[in-house]
Amino acid sequence: MNRYATAPTPENVGELRRRLAELGHPWTVDPDLRDEDPLPDHPRGGQAEEDVLEETRAAAAEPSEDLRELLAQQPPANPYLRSRWGEEGLLDPAEAEPVRDTGDQGGEPA
Repeated sequence: MNRYATAPTPENVGELRRRLAELGHPWTVDPDLRDEDPLPDHPRGGQAEEDVLEETRAAAAEPSEDLRELLAQQPPANPYLRSRWGEEGLLDPAEAEPVRDTGDQGGEPA
């Protein structure tokens, strides 16, 4: 059996509860939901492809294409990610400021 294979999505809340019971109840389902209720479909962020304007969609990359130049055109704003990109050679080290550990563990300032 493929260790990455997953079971099909449960049809409803009751089926999810039965599967969780088989697994020893690793988590619980909202008790306000009835067994016959459909599973909630919460937004997961991002945009659906059909909601992205055609002119702003990225072109598909070829498997052999080097994406470093493409990625470097829009480096991340997150300083931790910029630092990591610099370490990996995806960003010019001059543009990837190292993240400084402030040692802040919460509490009052010194």
